[in-house]
Amino acid sequence: MKKYFLGNHRYMSYFGFLALVLLFGIEIYYASPYAASWDQVDFAFALDRYDLLAMQPHFPGYPYFVLGGMLVHSFVANPAKALSVFNVMMLASASVPIFLLATQYSSKEKAWIVTVLVQSASYVVLICLQPMSDGAALAVLWWYLWAIERAKTRLSWHAQLLSLFVFSLLLGIRLSYAPFALAFAFVWYEDWRKYRKISRLLLFIFLAAMFQSIWIIGVAMTEGGLMSFIKLAFSFTNGHFQEWGGTAATDQQSLWERTSYFLFHNMVWIGLSSRTFVLLTIYIALFVWAFYSVRRFSFPRWLLICIFMYGIWALFAQNIEKPRHALPIVHFLLFYGWLRFLDRGMPAYKKLFALAVLVIQLVVGTWNLREQALHLPATYQLAYDLQQRKERFVLYTWEEARVLEYLRVTFPYEQALHFSFFLQHQTNYPHAKIYITDHVVKGFQSQGVSLTGHLRKIKTYDSSKLADPVYGKITLYEWKD
Repeated sequence: MKKYFLGNHRYMSYFGFLALVLLFGIEIYYASPYAASWDQVDFAFALDRYDLLAMQPHFPGYPYFVLGGMLVHSFVANPAKALSVFNVMMLASASVPIFLLATQYSSKEKAWIVTVLVQSASYVVLICLQPMSDGAALAVLWWYLWAIERAKTRLSWHAQLLSLFVFSLLLGIRLSYAPFALAFAFVWYEDWRKYRKISRLLLFIFLAAMFQSIWIIGVAMTEGGLMSFIKLAFSFTNGHFQEWGGTAATDQQSLWERTSYFLFHNMVWIGLSSRTFVLLTIYIALFVWAFYSVRRFSFPRWLLICIFMYGIWALFAQNIEKPRHALPIVHFLLFYGWLRFLDRGMPAYKKLFALAVLVIQLVVGTWNLREQALHLPATYQLAYDLQQRKERFVLYTWEEARVLEYLRVTFPYEQALHFSFFLQHQTNYPHAKIYITDHVVKGFQSQGVSLTGHLRKIKTYDSSKLADPVYGKITLYEWKD
């Protein structure tokens, strides 16, 4: 076996390629058909009518992701699944830059193994198969990192133009990856050292702005002009950082609590381990072994700094309740960790260990994908259950209201963000039962309202908390005056 498989470089390359084909075949088969959260519904609605004012999708519009979803929607009727399939296609393409980058720091044989292990990361695969822009953005991010490395090495016009163009695609898919613009500072520093021309650098900055303006002006045109787009930008930014965005500015946690939650819960327990003790143990052992056995490991400093800066951004400017914001860090840690583990030779025991991890990740990932694709999300369960009730009632929800709109339910419902609104609005239904979800209850309690004696638990709806940590579990209550 060692001679004809583990010791044969050609066979290892074939194995890596076939493993990727199997992986993406599984992903296509289990692409999620559900738009189970507010953001997912925004994207699904956008495939039928692109309208930022109606949050189809929300700011800044993600035009390249929506365009890709529209193209797939021509062949896949379900809009949510069309977006998921587009994510799979984009993620499959990312195997190329991951492999090319890996060959910069190791042999082709090791690069195949690293590529497969990174691409099969079970939590990343699960989130990237949802109708969100995370999967496509992560794929374009890898193309961007490869383009930056290429531009930094060659410093040619076409290499730098390619990196600027790919970065415009990246921000047109997911704006929160903007901190990776820092990579241009390293490219332009090397360019300055070689050419010493300020006019050359200013031209690159101008071209970067021009590439970004392509999608910005395009979206602004759909919203009635640039001023309307700017007003939407200020409105969204204010809400994200001051009201509902779940950023450090709106969080009640201390800095230590937020940091430890982000590092150990979001990145390690969820991102790397998929809430699986086997994977947790494996990756703790992997990183401990890699860092203590390989003292010197050559790796580009610019990439380490960019990932670190994105981590700071994700910690302070993103919603801490959504581990998916750490996806780029998780993918990078796997890329870096496996390269370091496979450095200094690759004996049979390392290959066997990598094979075992691959199998475990495929099993865990396939199970999670199957659960997500074949079991109704909690928001869908809530909608379908209440749709069958014959009694008179009204439902007060939080973000679940957006999913109810997508499913076109016929019963009355309302989004209740403030207790005063709830008290006033429920008087419109004097002879109906009043139902509220647990997220509404938590919202009222955070406003200092005592609900003791007013709630009677009706039912709890469960789906994957890994796939949807916020609305993977919904409890329905009846309000009692």
